[in-house]
Amino acid sequence: MSVRPVPLPAYSGRPGVGDADLLARLHLLTEQVDYALAEIVLRRAAYRRACEEEADWQWSPSGVEALSRPAVAEALARQLAAVERLRLWAQELHWLQEQARLRGLLR
Repeated sequence: MSVRPVPLPAYSGRPGVGDADLLARLHLLTEQVDYALAEIVLRRAAYRRACEEEADWQWSPSGVEALSRPAVAEALARQLAAVERLRLWAQELHWLQEQARLRGLLR
């Protein structure tokens, strides 16, 4: 299963954005954060599996030596990219929540 974030234009924060649009964007970002969390879990499992599937398994999955294996390094890079996507989605979600609170749309 591949989880891909939906490409969205950055929220510009212009005052002309209506309350309904702001709440819709909040809802969408909440879903994106959920998808990003699921992707991180899947990527972590793929990383651990890549570590365990190496033929001459001699180290723990967290060992630095494991990164010399291309499959392990790629799996870890994908996991870190998923974490970065989560950070970006969560950062925008937090900012939008603050905007919604200022407008009195959220508690």
